[in-house]
Amino acid sequence: MAMIYAQHFSAEEFRDWADDMSPRLVTMLDVLRFKLGSPIEISLSEYALGRNLGLGALSEHNVDHWGEVLAVDCFISGVYNRAQAEAVAHEAEGIGFTGIGVYSDTRNNQGQEQVMFHLGVRPNELMGSPATWGRVDHDYTSLMAAIQSIKAG
Repeated sequence: MAMIYAQHFSAEEFRDWADDMSPRLVTMLDVLRFKLGSPIEISLSEYALGRNLGLGALSEHNVDHWGEVLAVDCFISGVYNRAQAEAVAHEAEGIGFTGIGVYSDTRNNQGQEQVMFHLGVRPNELMGSPATWGRVDHDYTSLMAAIQSIKAG
């Protein structure tokens, strides 16, 4: 298994994409897991890890363009309210993720409503100045609008 050593993740969690994962992404997920003190669960959606979208499609999930999986869609254990989601986004930015998305219209792997995060390491944005966005009711919007759409707690 070529996957980089990670303290909190096993190759199985990355399913068929384990050999294609960006080592930088896995390392940063590991740091985020450590700093939050909460498990990070990869979404079971078929689109949550890698995708084959052809050359030129700039999605961080697109292995054809980047040569590796640069993003995961995931749920963070215990993160359900607005303040918790904002704290995760802030921590992710501090660690250096360069693509951060917050989705308030998602259900977790157990079928319960829970905020989902896109966490990526796109090379065309700078650490500390990530591309950010959100999704509310299946419409794309700003990160803050998505965070504000989450119940206060």
